[in-house]
Amino acid sequence: MGLRSRRRKGLMMATMPQAKETVQSEALYAKVALRYDTVFERAILAEGRLTEVVQENMSGRGVLDLACGNGRWLDRFRPASYVGLDLNLAMLHEARRRYPDACFVQGDMTRLPFSDSSFEGVISMFGAMGHLSPARQETMIREVWRVLKPGGLAVLTNGNMWSPFNLPTTLTGGRVRIEGVRVHVHSTTPRRMARLLAGFRLLRLESYDYSYLPILPLKFAASLVGCDHQSIYVHWMHLFDHCRYIPTMRWFGKQLLVVCEKAHGASRLEARGD
Repeated sequence: MGLRSRRRKGLMMATMPQAKETVQSEALYAKVALRYDTVFERAILAEGRLTEVVQENMSGRGVLDLACGNGRWLDRFRPASYVGLDLNLAMLHEARRRYPDACFVQGDMTRLPFSDSSFEGVISMFGAMGHLSPARQETMIREVWRVLKPGGLAVLTNGNMWSPFNLPTTLTGGRVRIEGVRVHVHSTTPRRMARLLAGFRLLRLESYDYSYLPILPLKFAASLVGCDHQSIYVHWMHLFDHCRYIPTMRWFGKQLLVVCEKAHGASRLEARGD
């Protein structure tokens, strides 16, 4: 799609009413754009397993990064080509500052400004799709299907309602407060995630992210002995990632990750979230 067409879509998008969840997430990420890596330090340090999966499945592909934020995933893998898409201008500004040679586009995950079969891979990290209502998650998945080439892969994430450590969020109906901003997130279960991706070939579905462990005491202790608290926390998270091999603990991770393929010859997608 040409630059003029993308600009026209951007103008149309700006005039359309936004969903409540979108307004909330826009407010949050505009507030934390300059401090993103600090605000979400624990969760970022818990992405070791997710990084392995992305490197394994996305390196060497032409990749679309949905809700790319500040573009930090460009440091994690080596795509053949990369386009980052985000709705938040403050986050895009940070991405363009960090990676001036990369391509970043403002856009909505449910209305992608790209032609059919444009990418060999699509990623959506940090449970970004949880900022969409279940109906809009289905729309997003259809858009992922549309822009993927046959044989293309998607690595997607969302909050895991089966994790006992997500129980406080589940009990509040997904209503949380982050940095003083109220946000409504729509997490899911492994079964719902699999149903949502009906029509894709499901290659992997597992949980990750054990960052419920506090980091402040570790920072304090590490500062006393001159150690790097981040490397220690990453090591802890690596140990917990092995929970996926234990049947009774395989869904303890706070986030779900899925790898799925748009099969060759597939004619349509049937996305069902319920």
